[in-house]
Formats: sequence, structure tokens, C-alpha cells
Amino acid sequence: MIDRRSLLKLLGLSTFSFATLSGASRPMESETDNDFPLESDPDFWNKIRNQFMLSKDKVFFNCGTVGVMPKPVFEKMMEHSRYLATDVADWAYKDDNKEQFISGYNNLLPIRSKVAALLNCQPGEIAMTDNVTNGMSYIANGMTLRTGDEILTTDQEHGGGKSSWYLKEKRFGVVVKTVTIPKPTQSSAQVFALIVKAFSPNTKVLMLSHMISGSGAILPVKELCAEAKKRGIFTILDGAQTIGHIRVDLKDIDCDAYVGCFHKWMGAPTGTGFMFVKTNKMKEIWSTVASSRWDNHDDEGFRFTQRGTGNFSVLLGLEAALDFHNKIGADNVYNRIKFLGDRLRAGLRENKKVKFFSATEEAMCAGITLYNIDGFTGTKLQNAYWEKANMRPRSQGDQFGVRHSTHIFNSTLEIDKAIKVVNELSV
Repeated sequence: MIDRRSLLKLLGLSTFSFATLSGASRPMESETDNDFPLESDPDFWNKIRNQFMLSKDKVFFNCGTVGVMPKPVFEKMMEHSRYLATDVADWAYKDDNKEQFISGYNNLLPIRSKVAALLNCQPGEIAMTDNVTNGMSYIANGMTLRTGDEILTTDQEHGGGKSSWYLKEKRFGVVVKTVTIPKPTQSSAQVFALIVKAFSPNTKVLMLSHMISGSGAILPVKELCAEAKKRGIFTILDGAQTIGHIRVDLKDIDCDAYVGCFHKWMGAPTGTGFMFVKTNKMKEIWSTVASSRWDNHDDEGFRFTQRGTGNFSVLLGLEAALDFHNKIGADNVYNRIKFLGDRLRAGLRENKKVKFFSATEEAMCAGITLYNIDGFTGTKLQNAYWEKANMRPRSQGDQFGVRHSTHIFNSTLEIDKAIKVVNELSV
């Protein structure tokens, strides 16, 4: 875990100036605000960029698939791996939740508590998983549903989110019902109306992406969960694209379950994810991977966290990523990502040959933009970015062009250069 003093030294900031940057809700310690960088100050974000090991001659625009680890994350993970390789004999094999050699039997409360604080829930409602696919599968496999019960979802869900429900359909005779939503979506109201209209007396589960992976559209999940709750429908949200990207307040959303990962926007190592289920609901879900605590309900999150031997090095990397995120200030991170996404979309809109597939309503957009150029496929546009500027967005197929993710290690100059590349390709 990086401490405050170490991060300040790495960033080249004083303790006094750092207080002005660590969160929009924190009171200022000085009346002379102009003496300190604001969240949009290029010097501040350039210093943040220096905390990432990504080569300066390459530009990464694909956090929607996998993110970039900051130096403190990489160093913490490597430090622990080296310790395990050299000093494992020090381990007295006491399962007292203080020794950090292997995971899978440790309750991980320090890390689960930090995740819970980030998401505004209780540590006991958090189980650590490897990724979103695992978390969704644990819930789908663990729920008791009857033949004919409906799982309502959309036609834009990621395979890792929806496949466990198709498995349940094939194995147990439940019905997966799919709502078609437009791409691009026009508004939150449009999505809300389409999904609520599809509710039926047989609907038992509503499974949605909080943010659509393929387009970056942020769905009106709070309102949809409220409507589902009126009908006794269990709500589960796929948060693969949200954690470290936009604010997620689980008490405010009031969903029954939420699964997410940290290897995309949080900059944690791969193999780090979580599963949230409300305390009163988690007791109803059977364990999928059964270890010695499979039927122990004293700590429900621990029941699902204990899945056999795991890698503590990546979990300590996750903890370092959470600390890094919090030291910068969550609001600063979310605002910066949104600012860069807005800048990209505004610049591209001036080009009449650009076709957008992201949501039309800007409030539904953050750091992901989906677009194409007339006459291009996604692969052709992705390759052209690399050939012209060593930039890496991700192809989304023939029709939808590229998915372009902006993050805090990107700069306004990189955004403007990307717009210039598109304009040159459009001639």
C-alpha cells in the first residue's frame, strides 16, 4: 500500500497542495486556491501520467478491455511476489487472517472494507472474485429459480455477463427474455420505457449492464431497480465498465446484486473482481465453489471469497490501485475521464463523416465513445490509428468502428491528435 508521503514525493506535490486535489468534497486548507493546481491543470495530470509505465511513444485508448497499472501497483505486486519466492519459509501457516502468503482462505477484510467504502456498502456484502464473469456465474448458479421463470436482459450485454443465464436456461428451463435497445440509444427515458414495458408476471430477475460495454451508454439503473423492486424482481447489475470510471453508490442505486472488476478502469492487476449482494439476499444464494465455509453464514462475503488457493500478490496490487485512486481523489478521476471523453466527442462531432454509436444523451456518456468513419470498418480504422500515430483504440467490427476509451493517463494533446487523425482519414 502506498502511503501519503510516498505519493506526494512521486508527484512532486507538497502536502498542502495535495489537499486541494484529493477530492471535490474535501474542504480547502488555503484561501489562495490559485496557488495550487486544479484537476484540469495540465501540470498535475502530466505528473499523474508519469506514474504509469506505459511507453511515452504509444497512446493507449482501450481501458474498456484492460487498463494500465500505475507504478505503485506494479511495484507492490512484484514486491510481494519476490517476498513469496524468497521468504516463504517464514510462513508458520496460521490462518489468522494476518499472514499474506496465499489468498482463498483469508477473509481479506482490509481489502473488502476498502472496496465497500468505494461503493458505499458493507464489507460483509462484498466477496472478492477473479472477474465479472465469475461473480455473475456465482449468482446465476446460486439462485433458486423454477421452470418458466424469466430473466430479463438486453441485446447489448457482454458474453461474460449473460452466458451464465443462458446456461441456467438450458439446464433448468428458465427463460431468458431479451429487450432490444437502440444503438445508439437516444435517452435514458427511451431505455427505461423499453425495459419496464417488457416486465411480466413471470419476470424474476433483471440483469443489466450499468454501462454497456460495447457503447459506453450509462443506463438508468437506479430508476429501473426501483421499478423492479415494486414487482419483487431480483436486480443484478454488470459493472465491468464502471469501477474507477464513474461513481457507483450501491445504497443509492439500491440493486440486489452488483458484479465488477478492477483490471480495466481502476488500473489493478488482472484477476481482481468483486461480487456485491445485499445481506438479506446473499443468504438465499447457494455457493458455487464449495470450500470449508460454504455453509457458514457468519460472513456471507467470506463464504464466496473462500474458493481455494489464490494469488495474494495481485490482491495487494489491487489494494495499491484502490489507494492510488483514493489519493488522487475519486471525483478528480471521474471528472477527468469525463472531461477527456467530452473533448473527444465534441471534436469528432465537427466532422460530418463521423457516425456515432454512443448514446445521444451526453449524460449517458463518460470515457467510452463508439464511432466510425464513412467507408471504414472497425479493423481498418483501428489499424490506421496505429500506423499514423501509434494510438490504440479497439475495433468493434465492420459497422461500429472503434471503441475509444479515455483515462487519466491520457492528455488533451493526445485527444486532439486523435481527432486530427480522424479528420485526415476522412478527406
